[in-house]
Amino acid sequence: MKNKFLLICLIGCSSLLIAQEYVTPPIKSTHGSVPVISDEAMEQCVKIYNEAKWLSEKLNNTHVNQYDNASVDNYNNQASKHSQMINYFNQSCAGKQQSYSAWKAAQKLNGR
Repeated sequence: MKNKFLLICLIGCSSLLIAQEYVTPPIKSTHGSVPVISDEAMEQCVKIYNEAKWLSEKLNNTHVNQYDNASVDNYNNQASKHSQMINYFNQSCAGKQQSYSAWKAAQKLNGR
C-alpha cells in the first residue's frame, strides 16, 4: 500500500518536487519614451509574473470533480487569483522599463 501511495504522489505531486526558478518577463522592443519603475516595483512584477505562470501551469494540470462543490470552488478561486495577478501585471508592469532591473530582481528572488 505504501508503494502505491508513493507512485501516486510521484505522478500527482511532481510539481511540488521541482524547484521553481524566477525568470524575467518577456519584453517587447519599444521605440520612444517608456515609463520606468523602481527596482522594488520591478521585483514585485517579476514575482507576480512567475507566480501567475506557475499557477497557470497548476490550473492546466488540475482535475476538477464537477460533482464536488469544494473541488469546483477551489478551482474557481485559484482561477480568480490567476486573473487578478494577470490584471495587476498588465496594469502595473507591462510596457515598463524592465530589462536590467527585471534580471536583477529575478536573480535576487532566486537567492543569487
